Amino acid sequence: MAGFGTLNRQKMGGSDAIELFNLQDQTQLVSPCLTVHGTCKNATGARMIQVLHPQLPRLSYPLNESGFKATIILTPGENRLTFATDTNKSKTVTCYYTPLLQDPPIHLCLLVAKDSPLEFDSPKVQRDKEGGNGLDLAVKKLRVGARLMQAYTNEQMMRAGFGNRTFRFLEEFTWDTTFQQRSEMRNTVKIHILRSDKSTKEIRDANLAQQNPNASDAGGLFGVAMDALQKYGGPFADRVKPVQAAVMFLDTHWDGNLITAHAALGGGTDEVKLAIFGSHALFAWPPHLEQLVEYFTDETRTSKKEVANDCDECGTHWEAFTLTLGAFLHEIGHSLGCPHEESGVMLRDYTTLNRSFVTREAFSIRTNSYGAKSPIYPKEECTWHRLDLVRFLYHPSFTLPQDYLDPSFLRPGEIDKFTEPKPSIYALGDDLCRITSRTGVYLIEIVCGDLTKAYIEYLPVSLGGPGPQHDLTLSLSELRSLIPPNEMPEHGNSFGLKLLSVNAPGLEIGKFPDFLKVTFIPMDQYGFPRGVQGVKSQLLGNPSGGQDVGIVPIDIRRVTAVRIYHGGALDGMRFYFSSQTESANPPVPPRNYLGKLVKSFKATSIDNTSGKNVLFGYETGSYTDAVLEEGEYITGFNVRCGGWIDALQIVTNEGRVTKMLGNEGGGGLIELRPPEGQYILGLYGNVGQWVDAMGIIYGRL
Repeated sequence: MAGFGTLNRQKMGGSDAIELFNLQDQTQLVSPCLTVHGTCKNATGARMIQVLHPQLPRLSYPLNESGFKATIILTPGENRLTFATDTNKSKTVTCYYTPLLQDPPIHLCLLVAKDSPLEFDSPKVQRDKEGGNGLDLAVKKLRVGARLMQAYTNEQMMRAGFGNRTFRFLEEFTWDTTFQQRSEMRNTVKIHILRSDKSTKEIRDANLAQQNPNASDAGGLFGVAMDALQKYGGPFADRVKPVQAAVMFLDTHWDGNLITAHAALGGGTDEVKLAIFGSHALFAWPPHLEQLVEYFTDETRTSKKEVANDCDECGTHWEAFTLTLGAFLHEIGHSLGCPHEESGVMLRDYTTLNRSFVTREAFSIRTNSYGAKSPIYPKEECTWHRLDLVRFLYHPSFTLPQDYLDPSFLRPGEIDKFTEPKPSIYALGDDLCRITSRTGVYLIEIVCGDLTKAYIEYLPVSLGGPGPQHDLTLSLSELRSLIPPNEMPEHGNSFGLKLLSVNAPGLEIGKFPDFLKVTFIPMDQYGFPRGVQGVKSQLLGNPSGGQDVGIVPIDIRRVTAVRIYHGGALDGMRFYFSSQTESANPPVPPRNYLGKLVKSFKATSIDNTSGKNVLFGYETGSYTDAVLEEGEYITGFNVRCGGWIDALQIVTNEGRVTKMLGNEGGGGLIELRPPEGQYILGLYGNVGQWVDAMGIIYGRL
């Protein structure tokens, strides 16, 4: 240890004696924090390794069985890093950190009650050690925790082959408290202080405590956080661009029976993607990076008379730190779009999150053991699940500049501000289905019960994949073969399918094998030639709402105009036909889902409404007419739907599209188009006060 005081860089040697596993010279980085994994060969007598940065304080980390993990901070631009042991072995690498300011950040927040004492729960032994438990200390601890989340996620993305990439927290230029050795003005994580309208007593109401089995409003703190964000204003007042926030309640309190003012939740609205958590174990988080290893190996027993032992898995201070850091990251994962998975952070594997930052595990009360042996290898660490990482790859908060050079990425511009329709899926018979997506499907998940058990991924071309797929034909046997054998008896005939596509909402099919069971409808009973058979598409909207109106046949070759009745929802459509019978089928339009429909219908009205026509839904006094040109015919509909059919656009073979008629901001967007080579033969659905549900009948003519 004393050797560190007399280090002379000119005399240090043996750079080949230190090997860095995850950092090479001249590496380009986008994370402000990294955990560098390495080993020191022939390290006889070496006990510590220091990281020297010309602009930042020195950091020291232990060597265990010659291995080390060094969590470091980077500054924008060039970073010359020297790793040196206390036996004068060293290695110097230069890397470059570029903050990605165009990527949507996560806003990290502390929420306080209107009469908050501005203190968090902390046992006396920790208050004495840290000099209190006030708001300023909470800010310091949150900043360090944020950097650890970024470093961890960056490492996981890199191991998956997706390059160095991570999400960013909003930063500000102020006095940085990340280091204990000295505080300087630099970019650091901004902590928004949200002042709630509610009192401490109201926030600590047992009926809001998530872990209270008798709580009347166990999810109510989510609304409290949303209200505080809205009151705060600033970035959270913008209802045009969605924002991301992670909120910790400062006034969380262990009352000896319940953890009050705490809930672990993640999700949000179209405007705010939100994760919330409590501060009940913040006492165990380090306020400075120099204390990281000390706090991750602190075997001090948790005093249940003073603070909570969350889920009875926080028996020591290091376990309280590990579990709550991981659980908060889990909720942030939800806000980034991740569901629960069968392993990893999105299950509860974060109880071993400490292993990603240290090479020696302290004694665990939870397991009554010392756990992993030194040095701790990647296979023993907690991970983000592969499916989480693929989602992150296509999330706008993880975009790298080079992604824009790969057209297969089709990067979204905003968080979940989806401008493209959901993928569409059509049963073709013979246990086949066709999947289409304007922007491309990048992930197909096979869901058994509540969890995904198998998947097909379509990575970008720049990462060795085929790119997101715009048109796929899959068989039941192909998908079923991916299901693990132990899941087959229960789920082989009842699994679900989840489709994720770029910059569009996902699509889920419940019992997928049942979806493929096609009943062919003889369409000659509806006036079509003998031999024409129809198939029902997926029913959009609410299949339980309104009354079933049966099949409304539409000979698409003869439609000359459509009158769309709409207000706050779609009320109905009347199709007008020419008197002449078409002798030939219209040509099949080319499918180009990369192209945009740019030609819109001019304002027109139907001159003659006395000819043959059919009605789907209701007539009202509010309507819009769409008149087709000669040779033009309807190829599909763009539909906005949720609990009913909110709005609809008509799309034609000429690339023309009507306005979105109805509530253009309601529901999610999805296309209703027949598979290539087939045509719309009719509509079916449910109608109540408006159109509750709608689907198409499609087939070959």
